[in-house]
Amino acid sequence: MNSIRSTHMRVYLKGLAILLAVLLAGLLRWRAVQRLPIDYDENDYLRAGQQYAALLRSHDWAGFTQVNERPEHPPLNKIVFGVALLSVPEAQIVPERDPSQPPAEYLPPQQLRADRTASAIFGTLEVLLVALVNPLAGIFLGIHTFTIKYTSQVMLEALPAFTSFAGALCYLAAKKAKRGPTKQAQGLWAAWMAAAAFALGLTAASKYIYCVAGIAILVDWFRTSRREGSGFLKWFGMAMIWGMFALMVFFAAYPYLWPDPLGRLKDSILSLTAYSQGAHVQEAGYPVWQPLVWLTMSVPWHPGVFVVSLDVLISLLALIGARRLWQKEPFYIVWLGLGLVFLLLWPTKWPQYILILTAPLSLAAAEGVQGILASARAAWVRTAPGRQARPGKVVSKRETLTSIPWLLPGVAGLGLLVLFPLLFQLAMALTDFNGASIRDGIQGGVWRAVWQGILGQARAIDFDPFSAQGYSASSVHYAGPNLLLHILSGNGSSILIFDLLWMLLSVSLQAVLGIGLALMLDRRGVRLAGFWRTIFILPWAIPEFIGALIWLRTFQPEIGWLGMAIPAEALRSYLTRGAASPLLVLLIAATWFGFPFIMLAASAGLKLIPRELYDAAALDGAGGWQLFREITWPLLMPLVIPALILRSILAFNQFYLFNVMQTKFPMMTLANFSYLVFTRGNEYAASAAINIAAVAVLFVLLLLFNRLSRIGEGASYA
Repeated sequence: MNSIRSTHMRVYLKGLAILLAVLLAGLLRWRAVQRLPIDYDENDYLRAGQQYAALLRSHDWAGFTQVNERPEHPPLNKIVFGVALLSVPEAQIVPERDPSQPPAEYLPPQQLRADRTASAIFGTLEVLLVALVNPLAGIFLGIHTFTIKYTSQVMLEALPAFTSFAGALCYLAAKKAKRGPTKQAQGLWAAWMAAAAFALGLTAASKYIYCVAGIAILVDWFRTSRREGSGFLKWFGMAMIWGMFALMVFFAAYPYLWPDPLGRLKDSILSLTAYSQGAHVQEAGYPVWQPLVWLTMSVPWHPGVFVVSLDVLISLLALIGARRLWQKEPFYIVWLGLGLVFLLLWPTKWPQYILILTAPLSLAAAEGVQGILASARAAWVRTAPGRQARPGKVVSKRETLTSIPWLLPGVAGLGLLVLFPLLFQLAMALTDFNGASIRDGIQGGVWRAVWQGILGQARAIDFDPFSAQGYSASSVHYAGPNLLLHILSGNGSSILIFDLLWMLLSVSLQAVLGIGLALMLDRRGVRLAGFWRTIFILPWAIPEFIGALIWLRTFQPEIGWLGMAIPAEALRSYLTRGAASPLLVLLIAATWFGFPFIMLAASAGLKLIPRELYDAAALDGAGGWQLFREITWPLLMPLVIPALILRSILAFNQFYLFNVMQTKFPMMTLANFSYLVFTRGNEYAASAAINIAAVAVLFVLLLLFNRLSRIGEGASYA
C-alpha cells in the first residue's frame, strides 16, 4: 500500500512540475510577444503570412503552388502564419525589404501579435513535450532566453523546433516498443517510426536545418542496430523506406514544389547556400565558434523583456549532465553533438540557429542538476554522524599542536604569495581602479572602496572601462560585481569561449601527436629511439617567445620561409580568409610547443606496462586498436592525464604565441585580453577582473578534470 501511495505521489508531483513548466513557458512567451521590438526578418515572414492569408480568404488553392516569400526556406511555417492572420482584420501588405536592411519601424500591430502568438503557442507546446520527458528540463527550456525570443516572434523557429522534438519522441517510443512482446513489438515499432517520419517531414517543410534531428535518428538507429546484431543491408533498407515516407510528407506539405519538384527544390537550396555565403553574412564577421558564444550568454539586446537570464547556467549544467544523459538515452547526446557540429560548420551564425539543440541541451542540464544532487547526497551519507570512519591512524591533539609551528612558515608563504594577490585582485575587480587613481589605490583606496561598498556606505558606480573614450578618475570608487559580470558576457564571453575552444583543440592535437610518437618509438625494432626522443624534446626546450618568432617568420608572406615556396599573394590571401586560417597557424605552432611533454609522459607510462600483457592478448586474437583501447590507454591514463591537465592550464593561459602573432579580437586568450586592457589605458580594475575570471574558470575546470580523471591515482602510480 505504501509503495502504491508513493507511486501516486510521484505521478502527482511530476504532473504539477509539468504544469508549472508549461505555465511558466506560456507566460514568459506571452510577455515577450508583447514587449519585444520588431526584429530582422519579421517583416518578411509577416508579409509571407499575409500572402497566404489572402489565398485562404479567396480559396485560391492554386496560388499555394506559386507563392513562397523568401524561397530559401520552405513554406509550411509561413502558411501557419497565414492561418493565424485569418483571426484578425486584413491590413495593407507589408512592403518588401532587403534582408540586410535594419528591422522595419512599423508593422500592423494586430497582425504582428497574431503571428507572434502562433509562434509562442508552438514554442510552449515544445516545452510541454520536453517536460513530459523531464519536468526540470521543460522548466529550463521554458526560461531559456534565446528560445523565448525566437519562439515569440514572427520567425521560422517555433514550428520546426516542436515537430523535430515530436519526431524524436516518436523514434524513442519505437525503440522502447521494440523491446516489448514479440507479436506486438513489430507493429508498434512500425507505427511509431511512421509517426517519427511524419513529424520529420513536417520539420523539413518548415525549416531545413532542423532536420539535424532526423540525421541523429538515423545515426542512433544504425548504432542500435549494430549493437543488436542486425546487418547493414537490413538497416539500410528499412532506413530507406522510412526516409521515403518522410520525403512524401515533406513534398505534400511543400505545395510550392508541386509544379517542378526537383527544379524548385534545387533553387531553394541554392538560394539558402548563396545567402549563407553572401555579403550580409560576411559583414557580420562572426567567428567559427560564435554558436558557442550564443550558448554561453543570455539575450543581451532587450532589457526588461526577460524575467530571468540563466542561459549560461543551463549550458554549464548541460556540460555536467551530458555523461548521465548518455547513460540514460544516448540519442539526445548524438543529437546535441551533431547539432553543435553543424552550427560550427555552417557559415551563417545567427543566434536563432541554436534552437536546433536547446531541447536536448535542456535535458542534459536537468541531468546535471540531478547529478549534482546525487553527489551531494552521497557526500552527506559518507560524512553523516554515526557513520564508521575510514580505517587509519588517529592523530592526537598533542601531535596536531606540535606540528603547527612547522606548518606556519608554509601557510604564511602560501598566504603571502598566493592568497593575498588573489584577494587584492578580487578587491580591485570590485572598483574602478585605473592609472589616474593609482596613488589613492596604493595608499589604501582599493580596500576603502570595497569596505564601503560591503557596508552599504557607498553605492556602486556605473562605468565602462571598455568604451572608446576610456575611463579615468582621481580616486578609487566601489563598482560592485558588474565588471566581473561584464567580463563573463559580451566581448569577454567571446574571448572566454575562444580560450576554452583553443585549450581543447591545441591540447587534443598535442595529445594525439605526443602519444602517437611515444607508441611508435616504443615498438620493438625501432632504431635510434633515444636519438629521436631527444630531437622531439627540443621544441619543449625552446622558450615560447623565441618559438613564436620562429613560426611568425615561417608564415610571413613576404619574407617568411613558407613564402619562399608559395607565392606571397596566395599565402596572404589564405591567412586573411576568415578566422579558420589564422587559427590553423596558431594550432600548428602550439602543437609543436606542447607535444614533447605529453610524449615524455606517455613514454614513461609505456615503460611500466609489462610486455606479457600484450603477448597474452595477442594469443587471444586481440588486434592493434583493441590492444590500445583495452590495455595501453587504461594503463597510460594515470600518467598522461596529469600531463594533459598541466598542458591545458598552460594553453588556457597562453600569452607569447598570441602576442607575437598579433591576433585580433576575439582570437586571443584571457591573458592577452588582460594585457591589452591594461596597456590600453592602465585599467587596473578591468585587468584584475579578467584575471579573476580566468582563475575562476580554471578552478572549475580543475574540479571537473579531477572528478572525471585519475589525477590522484596518477600521483601514486608515478
